[in-house]
Amino acid sequence: MLPAQASLATLANQPDAAIDLAAAALAISRLFQPEVTTDRWLEELDDLAAAARNRIRGEAELLGQVAMLNEFLFAERGFSGNRDDFYDPRNSFLDQVLARRLGIPITLSVVYVEVAARIGLPACGVGFPAHFLVRVGHGSSALMLDTYAGGVALPEAELDRRLADVFGEGQLSIRSNPSLLRPAGKHEILVRMLRNLVSVYRLRGDQANLLEALNAVLTLAPDLPDELRQRGLLYAALGYHPAALSDLQRFSEVADNAEEIAAIAPIIADLSQRPLKLH
Repeated sequence: MLPAQASLATLANQPDAAIDLAAAALAISRLFQPEVTTDRWLEELDDLAAAARNRIRGEAELLGQVAMLNEFLFAERGFSGNRDDFYDPRNSFLDQVLARRLGIPITLSVVYVEVAARIGLPACGVGFPAHFLVRVGHGSSALMLDTYAGGVALPEAELDRRLADVFGEGQLSIRSNPSLLRPAGKHEILVRMLRNLVSVYRLRGDQANLLEALNAVLTLAPDLPDELRQRGLLYAALGYHPAALSDLQRFSEVADNAEEIAAIAPIIADLSQRPLKLH
């Protein structure tokens, strides 16, 4: 088994179709928990799917299949959103979500999509603003599910209300922005999972794990401006001046926020004048 960072580096150059999402999510777990065994948790997903298949066998209607899968995962097996400690990093580790039956929207959605795929139910993740969702089915009959709320189906009016909460009343609607419900790519899902961990470890002041998460997300998406800026500033705080200078210079090249670029310019100038230390 490849080390976790090496696994992510391999994924960075793979097309979405070639990526095993569950295995990739477990590679993220192994970054922070080296003892995690990927096969153990892939088997857990297989077992969940085998049990779920027995529940929905013979159910022809999509609504019925979704209702039975929801009943199985959320009522019988007890998967739920962790409302008591949303920012617990374990909520972002697929193995811990499978073991504890607790997660956040994106990891619960990964469980749902992976189980659905194994039983032939057409489901995909959707990177909806501020709250990851699952889409089941195709076209106008597709359902948008909130796995953090037990798989409840969200009508268009509720989706618009959630957009208003994020962007302001009347700023965006599903009718005028249908791309908001497009399927999320696997690279996109992994980056979003890692960005959640960046936020968690930054809030906790955990510099070691914050750097690990930043390294991982920039392995998958090397030119993300905010992550380049964060890692550059963290490197500077830790005294790794050449690495900090490299990240912040790249940030200034790819960012489009003039105020942030201007704020970083004096730091780049200071780092440029520092003598190179040999160790």
